[in-house]
Amino acid sequence: MAKQGVRGPEPRFLVGNLKDIAVLVKKTTSNDMEVISHDVVGRLMPHYVLWSQIYGKRFMYWYGSEPRLCLTDANMIKELLSSKYVQLTGRSWLQKQGCKHFIGQGLLMANGHDWFNQRRIVSPAFMADRLKSHAGYMVNCTKKMIKSLLDAVATTADNEVEIGGYLTRLTGDIISRTEFDSSYERGQQMFRLLESLQSLTARSSCYLWIPGSR
Repeated sequence: MAKQGVRGPEPRFLVGNLKDIAVLVKKTTSNDMEVISHDVVGRLMPHYVLWSQIYGKRFMYWYGSEPRLCLTDANMIKELLSSKYVQLTGRSWLQKQGCKHFIGQGLLMANGHDWFNQRRIVSPAFMADRLKSHAGYMVNCTKKMIKSLLDAVATTADNEVEIGGYLTRLTGDIISRTEFDSSYERGQQMFRLLESLQSLTARSSCYLWIPGSR
C-alpha cells in the first residue's frame, strides 16, 4: 500500500489506532453542539476528517488487528463497489466473526456472490411498481406517527421530544403492514425482537475482540 502512495497513522501493537480514535472522539463529544446541525461527521468520526486532511483522499488505519482502507473520492468508491471488485469488498472477517452469533450470515454480512444471490431474492420487494402500491399504507402510518408526536409535544413542558423511537416504530409499522399483510402482529413482534437484537449488537461492538480470546 505504501508503494502505491497510501499512507496513514502509525498503528500500535494489537490495538492499532483504536486509542487515537477514542481520544479524538472524546475530545469532539466532550461538549454539547453549539448549533443543531446534520453535519455531524466531524463530531462523531473526527478521525476520518483529520486523517483525510493529513494523508489525502485515500488512507489506511488499523482497527485493532484489522487494516481498513478509507476512500473519500466518489469516483474511486464507485469503481470499488462495481461488480469487478465484488470479491474484494464487503464485510471483513473480523466484522463477520464479531456479529455472527447476533445476525448470522444474512444480507448484512454476506460478501461476494453470496451477497448478490441474497440481494436478488429480496429485490422484488423493492420494485418501483410494488412500492407505489404501498403508498397509501405509508401515508396512513406516517400520519399516525405525526399525531403521536404532536400528542407527546403537547404533554411535554419544554416542547422537546426524542423522535428516534417514533421513527423506528414508523419503519416497523410500514414494513409490517406492507410485507406481512395479514400477519401484521407477527411483523410487529419481529421488529420488537430486532430492536432488542440491535441493542445487544451495539453493546457487543463496544468491546475489542481479539482473535483466539473466546
